[in-house]
Amino acid sequence: MAGRSRRAWFSVLLGLVVGFTLASRLILPKATELKKSGQKRKANPAGCGLNGGLRGEYGGVLWPPQDNGFSATEKPVPRSNNFLYVGVMTAQKYLNNRAIAAHRTWAQTIPGHVEFFSSEGSDTTIPIPIVALRNVDDSYPPQKKSFMMLKYMHDHYLDQYEWFMRADDDVYIKSERLESFLRSLNSSEALFLGQTGMGARDELGKLALEPGENFCMGGPGVIMSREVLRRMVPHIGQCLQEMYTTHEDVEVGRCVRRFAGVQCVWSYEVRAKMAAGRIVYCS
Repeated sequence: MAGRSRRAWFSVLLGLVVGFTLASRLILPKATELKKSGQKRKANPAGCGLNGGLRGEYGGVLWPPQDNGFSATEKPVPRSNNFLYVGVMTAQKYLNNRAIAAHRTWAQTIPGHVEFFSSEGSDTTIPIPIVALRNVDDSYPPQKKSFMMLKYMHDHYLDQYEWFMRADDDVYIKSERLESFLRSLNSSEALFLGQTGMGARDELGKLALEPGENFCMGGPGVIMSREVLRRMVPHIGQCLQEMYTTHEDVEVGRCVRRFAGVQCVWSYEVRAKMAAGRIVYCS
């Protein structure tokens, strides 16, 4: 019995020795290699970017690029107050809650201006910037309200801002991230940005969309460059007369595609444009 016990303990000890030996040979060299690799990456952060070949690996952002022409001692360019105009679609019943909440929070951080668009006759004494659109009510879907808001942006602010956003009153905008993203793009191009949609499964074939056509979904917010607004707005009357669905975002997308010559950008197009603007993404 004692002999069996000693043999059992000997087997356990032998197993531990063999295990530690294998671990030291297999794991430690790999850890050392990873550590060296990490140090090399820190020493040359541009190696995973455009100069090192863009591989479609996404993670941390390197911005601005190293060859941006500024020395390390120069101060960053101050934020522009005429960069982004946000039009928030709301209604009379939401002015005292949703609209005020948005105005007190994210609206204060927008690098530009925010106004809230409601129906004709809305209470404009509430201490937030409200635009009561003439001949517009709060009915849903808000197709006319949306188009008239875009016309107001065009008529009053076209030459004052680079980007224009249509937002709902229940969204929260992280303005710093949005500004960083928009500054990576060329605002002089005709760009229509948002969450790309093609309709729900039960709507396929019912939205009068041709294969490959899409629209920017209204819920998350829709962004237009100045050029898109300039091309599309003069034709809003025609777009309102020739609507094929009751979906406001579908019809805005149709109008943009028809008269601005662009549609909601696909994700791969955004990546390509960001790469061209020298935003570098690394894993």
